[in-house]
Amino acid sequence: MAIDYWQYLEPGKIYHFYNRAINKDLLFRTDKDYSLFLKKTKKYLAPYLHFYAYCLIPNHFHFLFEVMEIDDEMNHHLLKEKTKCANHLLNGNIELNSFLEDQFRRLFSSHALYFNKFYNRKGSLFQKRPKRIAIESIERLLYQICYIHHNPIHHHLRNDFHEWKYSSYNSFISEKPFLIERKKVVSFFWK
Repeated sequence: MAIDYWQYLEPGKIYHFYNRAINKDLLFRTDKDYSLFLKKTKKYLAPYLHFYAYCLIPNHFHFLFEVMEIDDEMNHHLLKEKTKCANHLLNGNIELNSFLEDQFRRLFSSHALYFNKFYNRKGSLFQKRPKRIAIESIERLLYQICYIHHNPIHHHLRNDFHEWKYSSYNSFISEKPFLIERKKVVSFFWK
């Protein structure tokens, strides 16, 4: 059975979302690159997605998130966006999927503009179509959380995933507020 890597983003559903750099280039070279990408992720996506895991690797990234339901709080964030896409969603002219695709585009464009200017490069940075797969079972959800956190070992960046500072793993053992829905993710393992 063929896998649909470009599934529709629907409220209440959980997705494994990932993308990579084009031409075996890098997305991140320094701590600053990783930090800025996470900061922009928080700005463009956190008001609309519940993040369960992430891992940033030099040439790609993985996100695991649940799409939030449209409610008063989301509408408040949409009003603050002041983009055409946000206005179209608020007016019922597009669906949430289209708005989220635009937010991801804004994240990627913002990172590429910074990266190209800082490293004196030109052109696209990300592959055109990021992959996204709906997670349909608790078993698959638990597997994806572990898979994402294991990525630094898989790509021979570290021998221990605890040592990789560009993943959500360490936020689970920290008290600092962050992007991840800590309590909810931990509860998945105790069901």
